[in-house]
Amino acid sequence: MCGIAGFYGNFEPNDRIKAINNFTTALSHRGPDGHGLYTDDQISLIHTRLSIIDLSENGNQPLYNEDKSIALICNGEIYNYRQLKTGLLKNGHKFRSYSDSEVILHLYEENADNPSKLLNLLTGMFAFALWDIKKRKLLVARDRVGIKPLYYSFEDGKLIFASEVKPIAVSGLLNAHQDYTSLYEYFLTGSIPGPNTFYKEIKCLPAGHYLTLENNSLSIHEYWDIPIGRRKWKNVQEVEEEAENLLSVIVKEHLVADVPVGTFLSAGVDSSLITAISVSHHPGIHSFTASFPGEPEDEGIIAEETAQKLKTTHHTYALKSNFYSDFQEQFRDMDQPFAISSALSLGRISKLARQDVKVVLSGDGADELFGGYGRHEFPKKPSFLNFIPRILQNDVLKAGAKVTGKNSLNVLRQNLLLSEGQKFLNRIAVSDTETALLIFVHEIKAEIDKERFLRRLDTLFDSRKDKDQLNRLLYVDMKTTLVDEMLTKCDRMTMINGIEGRVPFLDHRFVELTFSIPAHFKRKNGTGKIILRNVLAKKLGNELAFRHKTGFNSPLKQWLINDEETAKFTLANINEAKKLPFFYKESMNYFIDNLATARPEAIFGIVCVNTFFNNLERI
Repeated sequence: MCGIAGFYGNFEPNDRIKAINNFTTALSHRGPDGHGLYTDDQISLIHTRLSIIDLSENGNQPLYNEDKSIALICNGEIYNYRQLKTGLLKNGHKFRSYSDSEVILHLYEENADNPSKLLNLLTGMFAFALWDIKKRKLLVARDRVGIKPLYYSFEDGKLIFASEVKPIAVSGLLNAHQDYTSLYEYFLTGSIPGPNTFYKEIKCLPAGHYLTLENNSLSIHEYWDIPIGRRKWKNVQEVEEEAENLLSVIVKEHLVADVPVGTFLSAGVDSSLITAISVSHHPGIHSFTASFPGEPEDEGIIAEETAQKLKTTHHTYALKSNFYSDFQEQFRDMDQPFAISSALSLGRISKLARQDVKVVLSGDGADELFGGYGRHEFPKKPSFLNFIPRILQNDVLKAGAKVTGKNSLNVLRQNLLLSEGQKFLNRIAVSDTETALLIFVHEIKAEIDKERFLRRLDTLFDSRKDKDQLNRLLYVDMKTTLVDEMLTKCDRMTMINGIEGRVPFLDHRFVELTFSIPAHFKRKNGTGKIILRNVLAKKLGNELAFRHKTGFNSPLKQWLINDEETAKFTLANINEAKKLPFFYKESMNYFIDNLATARPEAIFGIVCVNTFFNNLERI
């Protein structure tokens, strides 16, 4: 786990030197164990290292092939590197290190003209840049699901890329302008949806894609997508058995490291299952929990009981007051505004975990694979609609509402008219369109493209020719909220605390398996993740396995009312945020006057934006 960055093109010598220093500084939190550099007259590759496998100097990056004609910088882990290395050694390749990343160099030597083949041989999470010195050709790639981040800017034959957004913006190599549509989408959803970022000039490389740059010409290609198609499963027991067996193999692979490994453990199904499987391979493994004693969101007691049953070495971070404790430390290097408040809890337990381990497994991704959220439940249509041809339903409901005076018929009619993308957006939004717009001054509103994210959602739904309605929805979830929210949160909050977060559920083999499972095996009677619950029940009992989902939440709303320190910090930040030129001061005053009743997501969003700009100025 590391930070990578680089730039290609005709830059002034002084600008290149400054950019190298700026990138190294801005990415230092991702790689506290060292940094490395390759540079020539056309390209510079920068690497900051968090040592996980091959802790020796031989594992330092950039890595090179036998004759040093290829240079590589990589962020992530290749879990099948040992099998790949065995085959490459038989083919005559010579290795300089025990690093898992070095296999990429030698696979490229055998597949230089077929990057898709190379990438589909890899099992893992990664973002890397490979420079073919002889061919003067650059290959930049991101893993299938988007576990590891990669951002870039390309203009006039010049490419700049990095593991995070802010290092590109402050590199000194481009003039970055704020994208106010992204900021609007941030207040709408809590995070900034890809492929856009906080800056107009910077985009994220989509998951499962790679780019090549040669002769100042850039091209982007998709090498993997979540497959369509269901297997003919005999029964739910067959699904459970195969899912459990594969997950056990994957977790075992994810536990491989040359440093201590632990797990995040909440009161939920996902982390409990990952921890239970981890214990079978690694008895006594360290487990870590965030706790809010006395609050409805507190999962500490149940997590402690699970840890005792599994005999893990358990640790709890308990917070009883001041929601913003550690906030400045945890959010100081956030690369763009991010308003998912549970990130703060994750940062705290990552900091706690760093005292004992350097790698932590989490349960992220299970909800998106098995329909675990309430938004994955489809509302039942009234049975009388079955007797009305679809083409006539709108007119019939409109007439019915007029005759009967029942507004419920109008609501039903309007819902039927919504696109799949709009229905999805309504389910994931933390704010409505009107509220999100009210935050901005009039001049900024005119720049905002309110339909941009909706168009992307509709395009994703239209591209998925899967008859299974739930799997269509989960596909879009995997492409959007999973990457933009869950994986961003996991990556940033673990990296700022010097640990590597691994997500076994999102191994591409498990993803492919789960998308071959039909909806009725995933959700039943309003309950999601049936397969995982049944597997967990065999290990830890029905009470935990079928416990009502609480999510990885935080008590911000209650503490804004009841905790003086929380309210004081919030008010100070909102008052300061009024100075930002794009915020409408009267809206900021509204939040100040209505701290107890306003939506906590919007309040936290303002605090995070203000903090982001304060930290931007210090670089």
